[in-house]
Amino acid sequence: MLSKLAFKNASKSIRDYAVYFFTLALAVCIFYMFNSIYAQKDIMIVTETTAESMKALRQILSYISVFVAVVLGFLIVYANNYFIRRRKKELGVYMTLGMSKRNISMILMLETSLMACMALVIGLLLGIFGSQMMSVFTAKIFEADLSAYRFVFAPDAAVKSVIYFGVIFLVVMVLNTIAIGKYKLIDLLYGGRKNETIRIKNMKTATKVFAASILCLAAAYALILNNGILHVNLYFALSIILGTVGTLLFFCSLSGILVQIMQRNKRLYFKQLNMFVVRQFSSKINTNFVSLSVVCIVLLLVIGIFSTGYSMQNILSTQLRTEIPYEYSAIDYNYGESDTILSRLPSEIKDSSLIADSYECVEGTIADGKAYYKDYDVQIPETMSAYGFGDTPLTFVSLSDYNGMRKLQGMDEVDLSENNYRILYDKDIVRELAEQFYDNNINLTIDGNVLSPVKEAEEFTMSNSDMGQIIFVVADTWMNNMNVDTMIWNVQCVSEDAAKEFGTLLDDYCKKSERECAFVHYVGKQQVYEASVTTKAIIAFLAIYLGIVFMIACAAILAIQQLSEATDNVERYNLLKKLGVERRELNHALYIQILSYFLLPLLLAVIHSVVGLTVASREVIKVFGNMNVASTIFATSVFIVVIYGLYFLLTYIGSKSVINKG
Repeated sequence: MLSKLAFKNASKSIRDYAVYFFTLALAVCIFYMFNSIYAQKDIMIVTETTAESMKALRQILSYISVFVAVVLGFLIVYANNYFIRRRKKELGVYMTLGMSKRNISMILMLETSLMACMALVIGLLLGIFGSQMMSVFTAKIFEADLSAYRFVFAPDAAVKSVIYFGVIFLVVMVLNTIAIGKYKLIDLLYGGRKNETIRIKNMKTATKVFAASILCLAAAYALILNNGILHVNLYFALSIILGTVGTLLFFCSLSGILVQIMQRNKRLYFKQLNMFVVRQFSSKINTNFVSLSVVCIVLLLVIGIFSTGYSMQNILSTQLRTEIPYEYSAIDYNYGESDTILSRLPSEIKDSSLIADSYECVEGTIADGKAYYKDYDVQIPETMSAYGFGDTPLTFVSLSDYNGMRKLQGMDEVDLSENNYRILYDKDIVRELAEQFYDNNINLTIDGNVLSPVKEAEEFTMSNSDMGQIIFVVADTWMNNMNVDTMIWNVQCVSEDAAKEFGTLLDDYCKKSERECAFVHYVGKQQVYEASVTTKAIIAFLAIYLGIVFMIACAAILAIQQLSEATDNVERYNLLKKLGVERRELNHALYIQILSYFLLPLLLAVIHSVVGLTVASREVIKVFGNMNVASTIFATSVFIVVIYGLYFLLTYIGSKSVINKG
């Protein structure tokens, strides 16, 4: 009897709460897809470095999946509690008819088990097929060949999904049993008739609270824009606190402000069902202002995570090849060694037929050691001063070496007089500092001679290992008395296959001559490119994984609340029908109400994210390169519209079905 009743209720719940069931199935699907990435390496032709990268990614995703499971667990518990409250009257009827709390708990346990099993099966099926499409995306991220593609099933990911969600639903069953044990019959039968408490009744108070929220948000924006996100200090903490408090106060006061504004425009307020929509909408905001604030903040994280992750992996994809101009760069530092790298290399290396062309250059610093960046009239950016860049000595290279490097890159030679210098930089992060030397016409003094800048700062790479370096090119004469800082031997090979073979040659040489090696380390173009795949993949997958999960959580919470609202207000909609309101107008009023409820936290989150992304692009993303704003906005918008829009559509359809039944 109990199992029959539970099965009937479960089928009814799936039909009435499609959003809840859709969320469960989608969560299982996403969980399986991202935990089955390791299995996709078997269908791709990858290098050894890429294979190691996938292992590292698998480990990171395993740790992240624990966090994701906790987030989804809270979401499922939250949704389940809402639906239990919605069924209070039904459970009260069961108790009135003589059913014990133990039997009621058993019914709920059986219902939860049936729902969990169906969601797991459907979610796993969707995940298995979805992971095949994920293979294409994975191959694109790792830039691998999919010629060996075949259908892949990851049993480990399936077992992990079943275990994680089994534990979640076990917790749900326990919580349901505890909740039923606490309920009294009168609470079950009449709990739905309790009126909500208006938090701010006075309109003047609401206005003051709303103004306070705007001031808090403005102060938070100003603090984060001035302080940035790299300096975790008191100002950073204040910006977070003020932003959170401002968001809470905004939603807390919005209910009263909204009604007040609409009532002033009587023509709009009394038009069609606007009065009903405004009252319903403001009532729901008043009830759920805390959850709306949380959703808004999480949406901010979604936009930030997805946008920054997408931008950074895209930057790494498009700029890496152009930023590595040499096949190999061998680097040695001056530890009292006066001989060049070439003079210490064996002939089978330096005279190899695999080499198309090569050049060795020397970087130096002024002998007296007084030429530091802090000694000149330049403003060192905060992102660089934090790492003590001001105490870094200026680095010089001769005109001959500079032209030798230009020739190696297929560029024409340049001229330079003894009274001038040129400025080079290799990363956008140091561009601002480099440009100040020319813009401010800063003179450099070498051996008592004054040199002036002759040309604007130019982007140029001296070696494959350069990361944020400024080089000053001077005439050969001025290098004679300088301290040798770094020696660089750059190599171009005759072909791609030759480059691989030459890399093997260098590896063998380093292993055999570890103590007497002519250089400290070498950096190959292919090595850097393959190593970057790990960073690129981790950024991309984590951004998408966490972005989807958080977006599902936000959209599901809003959807559940709106479905609950529709159920609570069936009688009000029936009364409007009796008063002669057409179904089309009711549906339109419902559409506006749900759309406004979904858009409100999203719009505030977008405003928050504009400030956050401005700081992120200035301090973080520029370390890797310039962000393509248009591409980032488009990708993020599509991501939000697809998931958020799908939940909105399901919520509207479900709510419309509820009110049209009455």
